[in-house]
Amino acid sequence: MINAHASGMAVAERAAPPVRRIGPRAFALVFALEAALVAAVLALALYALTPQRVPLARSGDYALVREAILARLSGDISDPLVEIVPGLSARESGVRGFALNGQNYYYYLEGQRGFDPLSRGAVGAAGVEVVARDDASPRPLVIYRVLSQ
Repeated sequence: MINAHASGMAVAERAAPPVRRIGPRAFALVFALEAALVAAVLALALYALTPQRVPLARSGDYALVREAILARLSGDISDPLVEIVPGLSARESGVRGFALNGQNYYYYLEGQRGFDPLSRGAVGAAGVEVVARDDASPRPLVIYRVLSQ
């Protein structure tokens, strides 16, 4: 067995590199930037998830609109006929809509030829907001608003 002593060899210990630490001000700045980034992402997500327009929210408004249309269809309210083309006429409210509480409403009965802007193709489906669909009658009544004119 060999016993060797290395008294002349010094083992050099490696010194750990100095650790850089950020100060309290730098930490607060990084924290504020991260908080601003999280708030911006949250605001963007909320903006993307909220509807761009507010629908007709109150059911009382829906009832008024529905009753006004049914009164026009039944003849309780005077709704003169307008001539679309020679020999073809339709109710004025069915062609031009009608105003109620500052809003212009249009309607059509499904399964029946209509002359409202949507049925005529004057406005596309993306340009209208369907307010209500009433399936109580044999021909469903669809009430809508045109978004921009």
